[in-house]
Amino acid sequence: DPEGEIPRRANANLLRFRDRLLEFVAARDWDAAVFAQNVILETMEYTVFRLHAANADAVTRDVLAGVIADERRHAGFGENDLGRSLAVDPSGRTRLREIRSRLDPMVLGVFEGALDDVGAPVEERNRLAGEYLDTVERLGLT
Repeated sequence: DPEGEIPRRANANLLRFRDRLLEFVAARDWDAAVFAQNVILETMEYTVFRLHAANADAVTRDVLAGVIADERRHAGFGENDLGRSLAVDPSGRTRLREIRSRLDPMVLGVFEGALDDVGAPVEERNRLAGEYLDTVERLGLT
């Protein structure tokens, strides 16, 4: 029962994040959904897969190279799309900052769990979480 395994195996913070993302989609809140999916989630995936690839065997590293490039494209789409939207309506930053403040505990909890799963050294964790923070800073959401 794959669907039944999700709540048992998935990081609880990721499940909460998923539920919030689906609320944005159901509400047809494009900017919030793009921010959550393409900026936050894709940046997390890009960061964690890069770390995993650095410590993987050759075959896994080769597979992950394609995955990493794909995640970067998805994150770039989100940054570009929101950047255009915020250039037209800078007031949207206030709302996205509020959304970010509610999502951040989930995001950082997912990062922590993922970094545990791939065996990230303690000294790397702040640098890796910083990649997410750099992304939101580029959009002026800090």
